[in-house]
Formats: sequence, C-alpha cells, structure tokens
Amino acid sequence: MCHLTDRDRQALRLAAELRRRMQEWLGRRGIAASPVISPFIDRAGDASVLIRMNAHAALAMIVGFEERRQGDAGMRDARIWPPEE
Repeated sequence: MCHLTDRDRQALRLAAELRRRMQEWLGRRGIAASPVISPFIDRAGDASVLIRMNAHAALAMIVGFEERRQGDAGMRDARIWPPEE
C-alpha cells in the first residue's frame, strides 16, 4: 500500500493541473504535443514539477511568451528555429 504525504499529493495535483492547462494551451494553437509533467518534492520539501516536451511544443511556448511580453500578435509567425547562422 502506498502512503502519500500531503506534499506528495500537492505535487501530484500540481503536475496534473499544469499538464491539463499546457495541453489545452498547446491544443488551441494546433499543437498535438503531450508534455510530460513529473511531480516531485524538492530539497526544501516543496511540491515541484519537472517538465519534458518536444521541440515543437517548446518553441510554441517561447513564441507565446514573447507574444505576451510584447503584446504583438504578429510574433505568432516569427521564425525562431532553427537559428539563422
């Protein structure tokens, strides 16, 4: 039988919610990637997550962050990968 601490349960809920929201966000942008969100308890004892995703999803998030930062919807079509030499 598995006994989870409150922190373990908190990390599991955090990971599940983050995964759900990331999938929704990526899906609204037409990206079928499924990020892997792994819950863990960090050295300080806090609920934490590790995120693993493919390059397509990561680049979509980078562009999304830039759109938010600049408020420029035109960034959606910006070419950021591969970097120009």
